[in-house]
This record gives sequence, structure tokens and C-alpha cells, in this order.
Amino acid sequence: MQIDTFYNFHFAFEEVKPGFKDIHILLKSENSDASYPVNKAMGEIMFLLENNNDINGGFILRKADEVHLEIGSQIDAYMKGAEYLALFTCTAGAIFTDLSGRYNQAGDYLEAYIADIIGSLTVENAMDNIQAKLEEEMKAEGLGITNRYSPGYCNWPVSGQRELFGAMGNIPVKVSLTESCLMLPIKSVSGIIGIGRNLKKRAYACQICKNKDCIYRKLLHGTSDTHIR
Repeated sequence: MQIDTFYNFHFAFEEVKPGFKDIHILLKSENSDASYPVNKAMGEIMFLLENNNDINGGFILRKADEVHLEIGSQIDAYMKGAEYLALFTCTAGAIFTDLSGRYNQAGDYLEAYIADIIGSLTVENAMDNIQAKLEEEMKAEGLGITNRYSPGYCNWPVSGQRELFGAMGNIPVKVSLTESCLMLPIKSVSGIIGIGRNLKKRAYACQICKNKDCIYRKLLHGTSDTHIR
């Protein structure tokens, strides 16, 4: 792979759609009956999304010593020994922004919440695929990679999005930032992955993380503030 080249990937919804099990974990729903309202809503929303072809993302490789981001001491420690950084962004598409607005406007708050969860899982699944492609390529070159880390997590301020997107430059993925540094479309992710000869993935330090909204924390520990039976 070449430095300073953005590698872009596209996915059909079928390739990266979440399984019902993971959706149930985040919903804290324990009823598997197909006629149960939550499950019916899940099925209907998944049907609406089956033709979503706007899922795309990718990364650009930069030399680590040429990228200056205020990522905080925690992530900085994970990046120690990085020779390169993969700066990434990925989106599940504008359809989730549209669905969320439509459901909330109609007062269908359960459907809006389920669509939000499906969007979060979809973009993470897509990014899992992209990260796996990166890992395979780096392994062939004798390099390891870290986990991925994003602004807003592991004590990296959300405001770090500005520096991150500035470091990526002009990229083909249609993700923009609001004044408060939130990404549009809403179901998008961005961040960094360290690359180096002595680097490897390690378990996320969820036990010391204070972010209760972290999707990894919820999936790993089955925690959520919302419980639906």
C-alpha cells in the first residue's frame, strides 16, 4: 500500500448488516417471538435498508512522525512504536439520518431508536471489514496494527475531529463535520489505527473508560441504559 493514498471501499447492506443478536444486546430485549412489536419493527426497518448502497469508507496512510494530533495520553500509549498511522472514516449512509428524522417526527420513538442502533452496528461492521483489509495488507509487509480509536472515546476529545479530518485532507467519502464536530451522516465513524513492526491489537480498556455510550463497551458487557422486554 502507498503512503498518502486514500483507499476507498464500498459495501452493500447485505454484506455488513448487523445480526439480530447484537441488536437485541443493545436493546436489552429478551423476547425472540417474531410477533413481538420490537422484533416486528426490527424486521421492517431491515427491509427498508436492504437496498442501501451508500455504505463506504476507507483510510489514508501517513508517516506517524508527520501527523500531529492531540489524542491524549491513553491512546498515545497505544500508538507507541507506530511507524505509520491509518487515518480512517466510514459512513453507513444518509438513509439513517432520514429514517431517524422521519420516525421521530411521526412519534415512532421505538422505531427511531432501533434504526439508530442498526445504523451504529452497520457502520462498525463496515469499518471492521476495512480494518481487516488493512491488517491483511500490513501483515504481508511484516507490520502489525493496533485497534482503532476515535475522537470522543478513550479520552480523545470530540473536538479532535477537526485535526483528524484536516490531516486526512480531501477524501472521497462524503462525511462532513458540524460546528460541534459531530459527523454527518450521523452514522459515521472516524479515527486512527497505529501500524508498526512491534504493534498488535490489545483488548479495549473498557474497565477504565468513562464513556457509557461506547458501542464496544455495550456489546462486550451487554450494558445499556434502555431495557426492553
